[in-house]
Amino acid sequence: MGAGKEEIRDFLNRVADALDREAWDEFLSMCAPEFEYRVTAHSYELDEDMIWLIHNLDGLRHLFEVLPEQLGRKGTRMLRHVSIVAIEPGETDGRMIATSKVIAVRTSPEGVSELFAAGRYIDVVDAAGAAPRLIRRETRLDTRELGIGSHVPI
Repeated sequence: MGAGKEEIRDFLNRVADALDREAWDEFLSMCAPEFEYRVTAHSYELDEDMIWLIHNLDGLRHLFEVLPEQLGRKGTRMLRHVSIVAIEPGETDGRMIATSKVIAVRTSPEGVSELFAAGRYIDVVDAAGAAPRLIRRETRLDTRELGIGSHVPI
């Protein structure tokens, strides 16, 4: 028997918590081998969606390895507030699609917190196995000005 809505809700909260704690290996262990992560935003000027970032599992693993080398990262933390709006069956058996609202707050080493980004997660979850796993996450941002960027997944 696969995971139900409550198990998927708990799973997605654990995913957010792993990202908040920068527990990269734990986050990656919750992803399926075919996992894809992308960050998109809609350009109202162009009337088109923009893809800002796209990585597969190996690409994210490499990104996490080089994060310590990124300027402006030391001591900066990100906290995500996730509100799961809907969990619905996907087009493929055993897959569920979860839509969540997300607000990311970035805190500097000095303790100053500011809104970093707002948007939605569109997650495709493999719910058929012994434990849920992320197959795909799209972070659809309403925010289009991120300032000096963070390479940490939102």
